[in-house]
Amino acid sequence: MCNGSGSHHILGKSNYRINQLILGSSAKVGGVYLYANHRGCDGDRVYYDGASTIAQNGDLLAQIHQFDIEDTCVTTAIVDLSDNSTFRQMKSSNRGNASDQITVVPIRFEGNMIGGVKFNEKCTEPITNVEELQLSPIAELCHGPPAYLWTYLRRSGMAGYFIPLSGGQDSSAVAAMVRLMCEKVCGAVKRRRETDGGDDPAYYLGGKKVAEDPAELCNQVLFTCYMASEHSSDETRKCAEGLARNVNSNHSGIFIDTVVSSILKVFNVAYGFMPSFQSSDNRETMALQNIQARIRMVLAYLFAQLALVSHKRPGGLLVLGTANVDESLVGYLTKYDCSSADINPIGSVSKRDLRQFLEIAYEKYGMTALRSVIDSTPTAELRPLVDGKVSQTDEAEIGLTYDELSVIGRLRKPGGMGPYAMFLKLLTLWGDKYSVEEVEDKVRKFWWRYRVNRHKATISTPAIHAENYSPDDHRNDHRPFLYPDFSYQFERIREKVEELKKSS
Repeated sequence: MCNGSGSHHILGKSNYRINQLILGSSAKVGGVYLYANHRGCDGDRVYYDGASTIAQNGDLLAQIHQFDIEDTCVTTAIVDLSDNSTFRQMKSSNRGNASDQITVVPIRFEGNMIGGVKFNEKCTEPITNVEELQLSPIAELCHGPPAYLWTYLRRSGMAGYFIPLSGGQDSSAVAAMVRLMCEKVCGAVKRRRETDGGDDPAYYLGGKKVAEDPAELCNQVLFTCYMASEHSSDETRKCAEGLARNVNSNHSGIFIDTVVSSILKVFNVAYGFMPSFQSSDNRETMALQNIQARIRMVLAYLFAQLALVSHKRPGGLLVLGTANVDESLVGYLTKYDCSSADINPIGSVSKRDLRQFLEIAYEKYGMTALRSVIDSTPTAELRPLVDGKVSQTDEAEIGLTYDELSVIGRLRKPGGMGPYAMFLKLLTLWGDKYSVEEVEDKVRKFWWRYRVNRHKATISTPAIHAENYSPDDHRNDHRPFLYPDFSYQFERIREKVEELKKSS
């Protein structure tokens, strides 16, 4: 069986494809299965992860690495076709049909089907150690987005990436992915030199061949900046600076308070009052938070356009977004803030998966500064500090933990559940730790935030497609972005709560 495929990458999909479809099919009916998959970025949000495979009778004989950066790669295997007949004859379900078939007279062929194979050439042995070939979904995050970022950078003709590095888990994960991109590219160049000495267009950026030092490449292509305000803490600043040293980016630190004050003075001239965090009107506090976030976006694009001018280098930088899928689902981000960018490597990745990715980057790739990032409490740092400490946390403001959002998000999609179906499902999942009313409250909070913030998905940064869980309405999730309310569903949930209370 020959299968020329264009199967795009989703976390965990490759293992299912190889083990269930390719190995499973060849084990069920016997025969040789040749699977050739597209690889690389084809100009949109999806990434084709290759992993072309040769299997026979349920055994894996050859598999190309999932996320190699070269556009084309070839692998071969030598098989004994008579093994197919023996394998099929051993299946009792085939014997009855086989005995009824008319014997086929073979046609003798004097030529060679393939050259260079001797009569006593050994057949390819099955691969038994598949750990490096078949990665876990979290390990795929160390290879998939980095491979996509390199292809995107080469295709765009730009010179590198810019990240507003906040010291939090999301922006740190994106910076780590860029460094892993450099590790992948430099490792490929080195392996090619040590093996056949060949060349490939994927080894070049801006017309120059990449060297073999990932730290040098990262310093060339990655620029980061910690954009502090009076509400920023020393902890996040230290995290950002430490990670910048680990990955060897071109790092800078600035304060945005003077810009914020100038804009607020302009507003005061126009409307005659100055908004305050002490106001009882939530619109004032939200406006004060949003102006900080939007100024960071403006500065990010300014720096991306001019950073290379200061280094007397040609070209410009692409701005990378740093909003995860859970924040996007509930709209816990400012529209047109520093989450707005040219491309977002983590836009369809959950916070829970990102935390596990950071653990791998810390343990396996020597990014020691990530320890304090992993242990930190997620915060936007847009409200005033209290006694020098952060008073604002993401999970407290959302009303749901990121682990809970991960479960809820997957029930919404790909689970396909609305509020009522989700409520019933969560009763079975969380019934041992939450009361019926608490489950109801969490479902209401999620869907209320989802409803009022769904419009933000219409302008979300294009995200590398890594999960069907993605709320990206441009490609993956064509749901309405304007909902009047969920009153009908919430009323059904309330009726069910009352019913369950009476029965208990």
